[in-house]
Amino acid sequence: MSKIYLKSQEQNINYLNSGEVASGFMLRPVQYSRIEDDDLAEYCVKNSYVPKVYVASTVVAVEEAIENFLLNGHSIKLGNLGTFSLSCESSVAHSAAEAGLNQFKSLKINFKPSVSLREKLKNTEIELDGVYRCLDLSADNKVYEKIAASADFATEDEGDDDNTNNNGGGNSNPGGDFVG
Repeated sequence: MSKIYLKSQEQNINYLNSGEVASGFMLRPVQYSRIEDDDLAEYCVKNSYVPKVYVASTVVAVEEAIENFLLNGHSIKLGNLGTFSLSCESSVAHSAAEAGLNQFKSLKINFKPSVSLREKLKNTEIELDGVYRCLDLSADNKVYEKIAASADFATEDEGDDDNTNNNGGGNSNPGGDFVG
């Protein structure tokens, strides 16, 4: 069974787009690292009998194919992973006379997970990693301090001066099996 750790992280919040900004704590999944395409290829090599040169070139070819198909109006279904597609953000035209390209704001890439992946996600164990206070909410590169190691928000861990970056670093990945 999979396990995801969450952290409660302080951030500036614009309440209901009212313009009122205050700080609050929001849950975020702990992200241990970013897996690059080379890492993905290495993982596939270690879990198959296919030579690295073939896996690496296949990963690059798949990336190029996904980009090409998406940018030419296709959706892409990747087996038990899900489907990538494009959508359009636009303003509302209140009549056919107002409809047109002037409504366009931007293109977005969507991902809809497969039924199988959604079921696995639903059955994934969730655990709280901790509560993190932002040392300076106005800074561009925010630094966080872990103030509680459990759901008990009322007590602060004395002696826990572990400063972390945006992804809650400093943790080892207890559930991951990536070896790169």
